[in-house]
Amino acid sequence: METVFPFGLPFATGFYLFFYVLTLVIHVAFMNYVLAGCGWIAIVRPRAGNDTRSESTRILKDWLPLMLSGAITAGIAPLLFVQILYKREYYTANLLLFNRWMAILPILIVGFYSLYLLKSYWLKSRANWIIAVISSVPFVCVAFTGYSWTENHLLSVRDTNYWSEFYATRSQVYSESQLIPRLLVWAFGSIPTMCLILAWQHWYRGNGRPALLAKVALVGLLLVSGAAIGYHEVTSDTVNAAFVSTLAIPYFVIAILGLVLQVAGWVWLLRQKQFSFTGLVVTSVGLAFTLVGMTVCREAVRIHTLGKERFESLYPVHEEAFGRGGFLVFLAFFVINAGLIGLCFWLVRTKTLPVADAQHGASIKSL
Repeated sequence: METVFPFGLPFATGFYLFFYVLTLVIHVAFMNYVLAGCGWIAIVRPRAGNDTRSESTRILKDWLPLMLSGAITAGIAPLLFVQILYKREYYTANLLLFNRWMAILPILIVGFYSLYLLKSYWLKSRANWIIAVISSVPFVCVAFTGYSWTENHLLSVRDTNYWSEFYATRSQVYSESQLIPRLLVWAFGSIPTMCLILAWQHWYRGNGRPALLAKVALVGLLLVSGAAIGYHEVTSDTVNAAFVSTLAIPYFVIAILGLVLQVAGWVWLLRQKQFSFTGLVVTSVGLAFTLVGMTVCREAVRIHTLGKERFESLYPVHEEAFGRGGFLVFLAFFVINAGLIGLCFWLVRTKTLPVADAQHGASIKSL
């Protein structure tokens, strides 16, 4: 804990932490697109024509079911690693939250299938209030899932005495002062990610103007900065110290540098008449810096909250798990799944799917 992540740790612990962070970053990229994209669908009403707002909405409706599938699939690897790293803490939080925690499964299923309902011509013929309600369902479901994971995470780092007291209350809802600010940091942080991926999709199609997405992304960066300040104000000295600890400080600096690059990239794109490859690359580098940096800082906060003695007591558990092998099997399935996900993306991009058009009876190409 006195060296830069992931160095200075026992090999097994450093190995699992490294791959946990790596796979979590991939999952976060998918989930950011889904959360912010569902929020866009719930709030934005497309205009008639092919302006950027309408085209963005169409792209999101086409891609969100696949991206949610990708988010769920990409979430399996970090879920496996977190169980190895924090076995007792993770399972205790699950058991204490019980049915409330397991509710994420049926709610995610509802959210997933409601994304397909958004693409149906049945919905287009409904009253505006029905469209508005159903358009909000995916966002509510995904937001509830994010809230539940944040709640579970914060409960998992409490001590044994608190767990006993919480169990005695029979409550299945956990709350503390940092829960909402922490959740808002990740929720607002999803906005620039979604805008960037959506911008690349516009760039590939050669349509749309960058002004709208640039403005939304800059607002998202402003909101996440405000949420981060709020998070800093309500958290303990232990949590705040984690960001400037030896373990995390280089990554914290990288995350801030990433924010600066994102702002610069979006401001430059705001002044362009079309999406620029160079501008998108600069912004993408900034986003990658921020995602990696903040994910490492997130883990540093957990380690500091647990405390040195408690975290070091987990080393033998990691060593035992590492000794059982299985890495080659994991790596093989990781490559296979990545390939299958890539194939799904290729199919969605290239195959023409017949869809009955309500007015023209035409077929459209799913992009």
